[in-house]
Amino acid sequence: MQNFLGNFDCTLDSKGRLMIPARFRRQLPEENSGMYVISMGKEKCLNLYPLQEWNEMVVKELHNLPPGLNKRKYIRFYSKKSLTLNIDKSGRVAIPSSFLKGIGNPRKVTVVGVLNYMEIWSPDEYEKISQDIDRTFLEGDWEY
Repeated sequence: MQNFLGNFDCTLDSKGRLMIPARFRRQLPEENSGMYVISMGKEKCLNLYPLQEWNEMVVKELHNLPPGLNKRKYIRFYSKKSLTLNIDKSGRVAIPSSFLKGIGNPRKVTVVGVLNYMEIWSPDEYEKISQDIDRTFLEGDWEY
């Protein structure tokens, strides 16, 4: 399992390509073959999974849902709102414009490590949610 930690401010190039932060690129296992899956997050962000993590976490959970209409709806959602991406030799992934549109078409993004995957936020949206994150931690009773 990866251990993506930290936040990185990144600029997308004119083709919508994101340079994966070097610290995150170094953590990818060889068997990943530079493949990622991007999907829409529940908040206003994108989720970027190494392919192996996607298969172990998301696909496995989808298969384990109880049979029925809701299972089919979830599978259809992830099929519709997810796409496999390749990392190029320079360490970039091209984020499709439809995904960027979903987070407000930012030219700059904040890439956040979320243990086994990454989130891609517009900096303004991430700033808004960061205040809530800090409040949840400070007011909560969980700590390590």
